[in-house]
Amino acid sequence: MPPASPLSLPPLPVTTGAPLAARIGRLILLTWLVLVASATTGPSTVSAAAPGTADGPTLPVGDDLSLNSLAAAAAISLQIMSRRDGNTRYQLCGREYTLARLQQAQEQLLAAVRQAATGEELIAFIEEHFLFCRTAGSQYAGKAFLTGYYEPELAGSMEPDERFRYPLYAPPPDLVRHEGREGRWAEGQFVPYWSRAEIEKYHLLAGHELAYLDDPLAAFILHVQGSGRIRLPDGTVRSIQYAARSGREYRSIGRLLLDEGRLTREEADLPGIKSYLRQHPEELRRVLHHNESYIFFRWGKEDEPGPLGSFGLPLTPGRSLALDQNYYPPGIPAYLAGVRPELNDEEKIVEWRDFSRLVFNQDSGSAIRGRGRADLFWGHDRYAAFAAGVTRHPVELFLLLPRSEMLLSDPAL
Repeated sequence: MPPASPLSLPPLPVTTGAPLAARIGRLILLTWLVLVASATTGPSTVSAAAPGTADGPTLPVGDDLSLNSLAAAAAISLQIMSRRDGNTRYQLCGREYTLARLQQAQEQLLAAVRQAATGEELIAFIEEHFLFCRTAGSQYAGKAFLTGYYEPELAGSMEPDERFRYPLYAPPPDLVRHEGREGRWAEGQFVPYWSRAEIEKYHLLAGHELAYLDDPLAAFILHVQGSGRIRLPDGTVRSIQYAARSGREYRSIGRLLLDEGRLTREEADLPGIKSYLRQHPEELRRVLHHNESYIFFRWGKEDEPGPLGSFGLPLTPGRSLALDQNYYPPGIPAYLAGVRPELNDEEKIVEWRDFSRLVFNQDSGSAIRGRGRADLFWGHDRYAAFAAGVTRHPVELFLLLPRSEMLLSDPAL
């Protein structure tokens, strides 16, 4: 058993079999900052095929989170599906499914989650009524590559002063979308929007400030995460949400520091990047400006749960997954099996532990491209912040597809 830690995920009731043995290994490189804020575009009307193989996970099927969180996430996915064209067809694992059929299966899954007395009972239902369709890219031998994101809480102010000097902006009026791209009009020509360096160096968005932060690196991290919470000087906490992006190319600053030899592969995660830039403040502006992409925000509504995914609905910590919407049905359930960090009281990784759970396609991101990329929303607590920064490794990922007989039977367990 790992050492006790206030940052560790608590034991939860949905489990199957004995605890999985800890698996410690060197993680394949992909810098934490390859992930970006969620995009607003939804899936294409005509789905591209997402081939896969119908097989099972290498470890026993289980779920390490609560049934309550699973029911909440499944209900959100059902909303996502119900708002889209049910006639859209998908080729998955050699079978053809309409979104309407997948939605019907999702309804049965949600009913089963609500009726299940234990996690084991639910897993038995899933294994009987769903087909595991492995999905992966070409790089990791049957696995997808997983990164993570979270909802940060940052100190901020509605007015600038000597401390709070780094603005977050609302979408400017000259930012437009034309033929599927963001940009601006200049002398009758549609051109790329200003780069991050241009915006910040020349103060091009003056007058469109929403709030001010006290740390340029914190502001950059908020751009990467896409949403967060701003803690104001009077103690008020306000939700701030993704509103738009500049359309400029996203460039990983972790990759830059790695290529320049300033970080090793093992160091090129969020903690390592932050540590390097704190120790080399003279390089901060140059490094941050390497990423030309810029994110614009809006205030969340008081009664609006957050953060919201690219489908405009709330994300569920540990359950919501960002995928490339060109390949996967919106809201579809999936099964994820990988490793997560176990921390001690000093927030140091003591080991990597196996975890597995049901997740749902509920978000997208500018850096999440191709069948082999996935981005897990960890939540908004301290563990989520750490886990998001170091999650960058291959995982087993399976879409859950209805078997033919499932639609003819009751979901009673």
